[in-house]
Amino acid sequence: MVPARVSRSSPTFESRMVPLLVWYARQRGVDVAPLVAKYGLDSAALKEPPGKAYLTTALATPATLADEVAAALGEAHLGLTLAEAVPKGTYGVAEFLVRAVPTLRDAFENFARYNALIAPGQTFQFDADEAEARLATWCTVQPAALGRHLNEYSVAMMVRALRSMADAPVTRAWFSTPRPASTEALAAFFRTSALDFDQPSSGFAVAPASLELPVQGGDPALFAFLEEHAQAALASRPKSDDLVDKLRHAMRQALEQGEPNVERLATRLHLSGRTLQRRLADLGTSFQEVLDQVRFDLARAYLKDPRLDLSQVAYLLGYSELRAFDRAFRRWANLGPGEWRAQG
Repeated sequence: MVPARVSRSSPTFESRMVPLLVWYARQRGVDVAPLVAKYGLDSAALKEPPGKAYLTTALATPATLADEVAAALGEAHLGLTLAEAVPKGTYGVAEFLVRAVPTLRDAFENFARYNALIAPGQTFQFDADEAEARLATWCTVQPAALGRHLNEYSVAMMVRALRSMADAPVTRAWFSTPRPASTEALAAFFRTSALDFDQPSSGFAVAPASLELPVQGGDPALFAFLEEHAQAALASRPKSDDLVDKLRHAMRQALEQGEPNVERLATRLHLSGRTLQRRLADLGTSFQEVLDQVRFDLARAYLKDPRLDLSQVAYLLGYSELRAFDRAFRRWANLGPGEWRAQG
């Protein structure tokens, strides 16, 4: 049985995406009044120029609204066309800050550093090793909650920014949503057939050497000016207090040392073990449910890497023996990890 996604009372999502979807639909001739009424959207905010308005909506709204707009327009890959249509400057000072840096590495680092300004409902993560450099994103509340269209949009927007800054081909792209009926449009947009689905995040990779490429139009003086404004804007934003997301992050780190322990992780979060368990219960979940979901997300990603054998995957997930991992994975997926890997 797949571990249940973390439930919260009235989970919400704050972003520019809903206003951008309404703006795009209106630009394409869709009567948006029924959608605005159906989802109870703030009409005044929707009159702002694209990207200037944030809306806090129910967590399910962005994905379901995107599905409705895609159906109304007959666009199988709405996220790709939306990414091409969004005007330059939509993401404000953070967007120009990313573009004003000296190198591509600096740009990718700033995606992560200023993600609260670029897309407050999402997390961006940059990392690199000898094989590749990766820029990934996911919905902070629930990784795949944005649905296919908006996950594709998020990656497409990052790649659009990449292409405006440097000539660094995408080597692969991945998505947290299931494989669509056709991947032809995705392969054409990202200029690679190396596409993966059902991943813990969505993102793309480039060759490590690309990180040192100079950014076209990089301006150190402009960067210093914009960074001051971005830091002030970041400081003015409300601080995140998402207990479950903090716990998920702590669990990912703790798995490197073995089985996560509730008391030790509670201490990291400046709580007692009893308080952590009580607050998780108030949110409709438990320590074990969160741990199962973290492990299942990571397990699927590790199993897609042919370089890792099952014992190594079990070790990375904090299991002391392969049998324990096998039993847990069968509970989540109704088949063993080896069978899941064989199915591709």
